Amino acid sequence: MVFRRNPNPPPQDWHPTPEEWRVYTLCDGRRTEEEVVRESGLGEEAYRLLAGLLKKGLILPVESPKELCQRLSDFLKARLGERATPFLKSLQGCETREALEEVALKVAVRVKLTLDKRAGEELERMVRELFH
Repeated sequence: MVFRRNPNPPPQDWHPTPEEWRVYTLCDGRRTEEEVVRESGLGEEAYRLLAGLLKKGLILPVESPKELCQRLSDFLKARLGERATPFLKSLQGCETREALEEVALKVAVRVKLTLDKRAGEELERMVRELFH
């Protein structure tokens, strides 16, 4: 599993230990759980710290490109029906989160300019929320 820092963490008085801070900063949305543990140098303790950070809402799990693609596809199908088909094909060809974000933003602009302004704007907002 991959974790990222929560951009909107719940309000709390958090004073991290050096070990917690090390694990927290390694949660960049790209490193896997195993990479965080290995790179932290903390061994099994890093797993406990990850669980604590997750419980506090300071980190969040990152959805895979496949999961994100499905959410975007469901939105497009619901809003555009059959007109979504060519856009779905371009989204499904993305194998990384970065590629999917780039293509999804381009799709949002095309939808906004050619088919449905409101749906394109909603898709753009959705992409920004999912990827940031």
